[in-house]
Amino acid sequence: VEDFLKGSVDNHIHCCPHINKRSTNLFDVVDQAEKSGMYAIGLMDNFSNSSGYASLIKKYQPNLKLKVFGGLIMEPPAGGVNFENVKIALNYGYENDEGALFISFPTHHTKFVAKQENRSKSYIDNCFYVAENKIQDDETSKILDLIAEKNIVLNTGHISGVENYNLVNYAKKAGIKKILMPANNLNDDEIINLKNLDVMFEFSYFFISKATQIPLTHVDGEKHTINKLEINKLKEFIKIVSCEKVILSSDCGVSVLPKPHFGFLNFISLVKDLGFSTNDIKKMISTNSKALFNI
Repeated sequence: VEDFLKGSVDNHIHCCPHINKRSTNLFDVVDQAEKSGMYAIGLMDNFSNSSGYASLIKKYQPNLKLKVFGGLIMEPPAGGVNFENVKIALNYGYENDEGALFISFPTHHTKFVAKQENRSKSYIDNCFYVAENKIQDDETSKILDLIAEKNIVLNTGHISGVENYNLVNYAKKAGIKKILMPANNLNDDEIINLKNLDVMFEFSYFFISKATQIPLTHVDGEKHTINKLEINKLKEFIKIVSCEKVILSSDCGVSVLPKPHFGFLNFISLVKDLGFSTNDIKKMISTNSKALFNI
């Protein structure tokens, strides 16, 4: 199974500085990924634009074979859903050709997640959501237009199935071609309704792991658990949307899970045991990510 790491892409690693304990750090993750022969890793950060960290690695390890990329999750500590912040993220790095390869709508500061976490009404009222009949504000509209212009990846964030449907439609009207949808918290009907939208569906090791049941501080001082995706349901979802439209990631970095390369390997092993072929797995851990992120 270790051979699967060679040439693989894990687009979702939380090894940047955080407010809760990490299992590792940026430099160790890069070192392990390079030694394992991985093709690329994507850095995720709830507090800042991670393309700066990616640029730092490239600057000081110019002979690295591993590709390291980052982007912006539009959480409030990282500037929120803000057009100027996105504009900066797209050109953030030491070299002219560097910057964010993805822009993500919030993954925690959304009405969908806040309700799961039983947050206060005042907190929920201030969270991001996607309106049903039109884009709710000019800021979101301008962000979608800019993502389309730069032809980078739109990550829809952690929102409901209906919100995903609406956001994808708004994104396509803006001309966005590359869309990644975190699908761990969707249900059967939502997966079926969304499968024909021409997007990529992301499933992560974190959401099938014990970490979902351990209260953790993801974006602020409050500790919360999150809904778990059962392994058999994962198999069902992959079969519904097809391996050609799935990206597997670790979403590791938190202290209660293995280091990212081990977590990713565990996930790959579990998916292999579900009956998916070597060819199918390589699509989901390499081919699809390379095409989506243009790496």
